[in-house]
Order: sequence, then C-alpha cells, then structure tokens
Amino acid sequence: MEFQDRFASEAACLEYLTACRRPEGFVCPGCGGRQAWVLARRHLWQCSGCALHSSVTAGTVMHATRTPLRTWFWAAYLVATHHPGISAKQLQRQLGLSRYETAWLIL
Repeated sequence: MEFQDRFASEAACLEYLTACRRPEGFVCPGCGGRQAWVLARRHLWQCSGCALHSSVTAGTVMHATRTPLRTWFWAAYLVATHHPGISAKQLQRQLGLSRYETAWLIL
C-alpha cells in the first residue's frame, strides 16, 4: 500500500524519476545550459539556450513507450518483490494490460 500511495499518479512517478536522474537539476545534454521550459503535456524539457528537447526517460527502457510511468513503476515493484519470479502472463493480469506483448516487453 505504501508503494501505491507513493506513486499514485503519473506526476509522482515523473517527479521521482526526475529527482533520481537529475539530482543537480536540469543540464542540457546539447549545450550544458541550466535553464529550461517544461513541456508538461509531453513530459519534456526544452532548453532555453539551444531549444533542445530532453526527457528523463531518455536512455531507459521507458523511453518512447506509450505505457504510463505508473504502470512501469508498478511492474518494477511486482518483478522485484514476487518470489521466485513472475511470468509475462501473471504481469499482464496484475497490471490489467490488454496485450500480452506489452507485459512481455516490460518484463
């Protein structure tokens, strides 16, 4: 229950991921600038210096997927805590996913 409360929304997951991946704040991967505009709808930051778009999911398995961050976080929790392991079919049921392929990809 504590995990579900902590990551109850997409915003909470994004905030946590941002804090983990950018503990020193935003740094543009293109020009090194430290100021950016937040493009909240797309979960992107746009550098105010060079206009480069950057995402906290870039370089992770969550990059460019349509699966919500909340689903990814919950899947990670289930995989890490389910002993002796979890199958893609079990993960599909637990997450309420309509497609087995999505569960398999996450796993």
